[in-house]
Amino acid sequence: MKIDLHVHTNKLSPDSTLDPEEAIQTAISMGLDGICFTEHDRAWELPGITELSAKYNFPVFRGVEVMVKEGGEVLVFGLNLNFTTVIDIKTLRQLAIEANAFMIAAHPFRGYPCHALTDFEKASELVLKRRVFDKVDGLEGFNGRNMEGNNVFACQLARNLSLPASGGSDAHARNELGKCVTIFQNDIHNEAEFMRELKANNFAGSRYTQPK
Repeated sequence: MKIDLHVHTNKLSPDSTLDPEEAIQTAISMGLDGICFTEHDRAWELPGITELSAKYNFPVFRGVEVMVKEGGEVLVFGLNLNFTTVIDIKTLRQLAIEANAFMIAAHPFRGYPCHALTDFEKASELVLKRRVFDKVDGLEGFNGRNMEGNNVFACQLARNLSLPASGGSDAHARNELGKCVTIFQNDIHNEAEFMRELKANNFAGSRYTQPK
C-alpha cells in the first residue's frame, strides 16, 4: 500500500491551505492507497477520520507532528493528543510508550546548514547533537518538501542507526501532495492494522511518481 504519511490540512494546521476532502480526492486521483493527516501539535478525533474514510471508501489515518524542545519535530502515531506547549523528547517518549505509539523523527536534516555540506559524516555529526534519535522508532527518509540531498542524508542516517525510513509529502497545499510516500507490505484497513504495521516495521519510504 502506498500511503502519504505526512499531510497537513487547513482543518487543524493553520499554515495549510489543503482542505481534507480535497486531499483525499487528490490522493485517489494520484493512485495512492491511503493518506495520513499529521497536523501540527493537534490530533484528529477518530469519528472525523472514520467518517471521511467511509465517505470516500479510502483509508484515512491520523498522527500528530509534535515540536520538541531539543529542536525539530517528531511524527507520532497512536498518541492522539493536543499539545499546547513544546514538550521535551523524554516526556514525549514516555507518553508514547504508555500509549503503545510509534515515533518518527520528521525531516531530520531540515533547519541545519546541511544543504551546504557534501560530506555525510560532517552533516550527521551536526544533526546528531540534537539528542532525539535514541528516543524514536524511525526516521523520515523521504520528505516532499526537502531538497534531495537532505533526503539522501536522512536515509543514510536511518541505515546507520538501524531504523526504518518512512516517506511523506509534508503537504500544506494540493500541489505538494503525494511527492513522497510510505510503502507498506500488507494491506491496511483500520487504525489498529495501521499501528500493527508500523510497530512491525513493515514499511519503507520512497519517492512517488504518479502512474500515467
